[in-house]
Amino acid sequence: FFMHSLYRIIPSNEMKRTISLFATLLAIPVVSFTTNTHPTDVSVPPHRAPTFLDGGHELPVGSRRFQPTSTKTFLSKIHNEGDEDEKLESIEIPSFIKSPVLSQVYPALVSHKEKYGNPNIPLGSTDGKRCKTLRRLHFQNKLSDDEVALLTDMGFRFHSFEDVYYECDFDEMLGKLMDYRAEFDTFQIPKKYEPDPELGAWVTMLRRLYRT
Repeated sequence: FFMHSLYRIIPSNEMKRTISLFATLLAIPVVSFTTNTHPTDVSVPPHRAPTFLDGGHELPVGSRRFQPTSTKTFLSKIHNEGDEDEKLESIEIPSFIKSPVLSQVYPALVSHKEKYGNPNIPLGSTDGKRCKTLRRLHFQNKLSDDEVALLTDMGFRFHSFEDVYYECDFDEMLGKLMDYRAEFDTFQIPKKYEPDPELGAWVTMLRRLYRT
């Protein structure tokens, strides 16, 4: 009924084609809606009814056909995702972990290590971003010795000086450098600057890049 109403309201043939494609992508069987004033170029030919394939529809659009993912495949994917969530929830978080970020990402680290042999989750996900945050926290000395030892034993990759330089926000670090200059009247920040190890590493890499 919804599709039929749109066909009546919108007379444009181009809009009809768009609506027909929209219906196809949603796996809605498109039937012929014809009037005396508009051609039937978006209708399903009467001799070619939609074919049901394993719970999905094979719907012709002009000379092209679209076959959506089968219901069986879709349900299987949902089931697998549910199993993965249950598995993550069953992983016990060590009592000595105090970092909220590490507590959140720890089950995913264990799961990733079981699957791929390492806990270094790629950046393109929420857990990957948490790993990036962990590396910054480590460089800022904001993780406990036990937390660092746990991650090291798992094979977690921490930042090198080069990583700090390329992953830190340039404007943020430059602002910190200027604040240091205003307070101490120098740019000579030690390589291992305890109040802000990240800034010390960033300036060290800046010097190396200048020399090369």
